[in-house]
Order: sequence, then C-alpha cells, then structure tokens
Amino acid sequence: MADITDSEAVRFANERVRVAANKLNAAFQFAKEVGAEWTANGGAAMIPNTSDGIVDGSATDGRHPITGIMATNIIVRLGELVTDYEADGSAKLNTILQVATNEN
Repeated sequence: MADITDSEAVRFANERVRVAANKLNAAFQFAKEVGAEWTANGGAAMIPNTSDGIVDGSATDGRHPITGIMATNIIVRLGELVTDYEADGSAKLNTILQVATNEN
C-alpha cells in the first residue's frame, strides 16, 4: 500500500484529525477528573438533583442560569462518555490514543 503524501491530506491529518484526537482525549481525561472530584466531594449532597438554581452570578453577567438538575445531568453525561470510551477493553479510547499527540 502506498503512503499518503498529498499535501492537502497531510495538512488535514495534522491540523484536523490529530487535533480532534487530542480534544477527544482531553474531554475523556477531564470527564474522569470531574467525575472523581464529584464523587470525592459528595457532589450529590453538595448539588442536589433539584430544580433549585445555583447562584453563581449568572443572573448579572449574562450566562444562562443552571439548576441542580442541569449540573447533575452534565455529571451523568461525563460518566456516559467515560463508560463509552472504556467499553470493550477501551476500544474507542485506544483508537483516539493511536492518533493523539497529547496524552492528556
């Protein structure tokens, strides 16, 4: 099989494919960190899964307000991402790490 030497393909691989792999790996690593921190700090007790708003200054700085339910849902999505990437012997994670240039 011939090597791929087309300059546009090489640039795309370096500037898009490898960058995508790095970002996916970073998201995975961050998801693991946040999940571990949530668990270690009693996240469910700290931020209950309720419709109560989190008073974080968003009312005055233009960000959308968030609730305990919204925060909990993000934690759940992080856990799902980790579970998905680690399934089947980390098959999906391994495909990312084969291309990524930054390990974390």
